[in-house]
Amino acid sequence: MQKTVAVAPPEEPETVIKRFPRELLYLCAILLMLVALVAGYCFWAMTHSTSSPNKGLHILDRSEWQGEPPSGKYPHLKLPVSNVIIHHTATEGCEQEDVCIYRMQIIQAYHMKSLGWVDIGYNFLVGGDGQVYVGRGWHIRGQHANGYGAISISIAFIGTFVNVEPSTRQIEAAKRLMDEGVRLHRLHPDYHIYAHRQVSPTESPGQKLFELMKKWPRFTPDATSLRLLSNATLKFVTRPYWLAQPPTVPLTPLELPIQIVRFVSTNTQSCSTQAECVFRVRLLQSFHIESIGYKDINYNFVAAGDGHIYEGRGWNHSCEPLKKGDGPDPKELVVAFVGPSSSNKKLALDLILQGIKLGHISKDYSLIDDSEKS
Repeated sequence: MQKTVAVAPPEEPETVIKRFPRELLYLCAILLMLVALVAGYCFWAMTHSTSSPNKGLHILDRSEWQGEPPSGKYPHLKLPVSNVIIHHTATEGCEQEDVCIYRMQIIQAYHMKSLGWVDIGYNFLVGGDGQVYVGRGWHIRGQHANGYGAISISIAFIGTFVNVEPSTRQIEAAKRLMDEGVRLHRLHPDYHIYAHRQVSPTESPGQKLFELMKKWPRFTPDATSLRLLSNATLKFVTRPYWLAQPPTVPLTPLELPIQIVRFVSTNTQSCSTQAECVFRVRLLQSFHIESIGYKDINYNFVAAGDGHIYEGRGWNHSCEPLKKGDGPDPKELVVAFVGPSSSNKKLALDLILQGIKLGHISKDYSLIDDSEKS
């Protein structure tokens, strides 16, 4: 008789133990693939996002450097802009963020409280820490150079670079900012770079920085086209540049648009260099305040023999009566001549044309020429 041998069925727990590790491996592999896909997408988004800044560019907004709000409205820029003007702040530099923030606050306070501007004058500033600090930004006109705010973006290097060069990271930050401007369509791809001294009688941006700028591919040595574009055949010397004293008391506002322009003579010797003309204008202000008792130099502008227009009371404040008994005329602009008026008459007429273009002078203004009277 054949014996039947009973075969015990495999135990269920052993079967489960053999299948479980394989399922776990599959699950782990799927999870790893998902993590890799998510990580890859995040990396791609960071490097290809249209809103991400250029690599290595760190921009601090106004809130980050605790900037004060503007004291008034200012016009917008028409974008993209084709010109960049480089400045230096003529202050101490900064190598750390907290020091740069302090410098920004000091510069803004000076521009608003001492110069009477509605905000910090520059569009952007670059610190020695290699970071960019937003001034007026891409969309708002700056007050960095008279007559050029509507056609340029200003970038100011924090510091004074007459005898020392800015750091490499400061220069690289400025270049990355300009590249970012092109990427964001704020700057024209074929933009031009100028130094502040090319459009205004100033040392800015300092000789050392200016020498470095000459090697930049987009630096433009001839600023004629920029002058023609802004109709700025005139070179203005603003009050800070000729070291004007502040008015003794607040001045009367000038009613715009101006209805009357008056030419007068200063009855002083002529000047042919900027140093001489600065000296003459400063003497005039001292004479007007200390000897005659005027509140300030009693001219809106002074046309000088060096070919520059010196800012007196400017476009915003009226002059006091030139003769005793005359009342103040808040609609009259006074332009004075240092030396013979004949040689500077064209300069003054160009000033009037620019005033009309800017909306400061009425198109049907009246001209009174007292400059030839003794």
